[in-house]
Amino acid sequence: MGYAAIVLAVMGFGLGVTFRFKVLLPILMLLLIVSIVFTIAQGFNFLSAVLAIIEVQSIVQVGYFFGIVLRTIVAGMRRMRPIL
Repeated sequence: MGYAAIVLAVMGFGLGVTFRFKVLLPILMLLLIVSIVFTIAQGFNFLSAVLAIIEVQSIVQVGYFFGIVLRTIVAGMRRMRPIL
């Protein structure tokens, strides 16, 4: 499960660096469906399934946030011009 969390975080980071918010929503909906199918297939109880789904969503969103922060920093550095 640790590798899956790393993959989700890197995927969210890549989405944040590359795309805007409109792309994040369909990806989160797809991950919601995949998470529900996965938890049902693994036989999780209700509480474990809800926690797994929340975990997947939050990992991707945090990665996306850090990707947006990096994109903003890089864009700000490109705009800076020397004073003298």
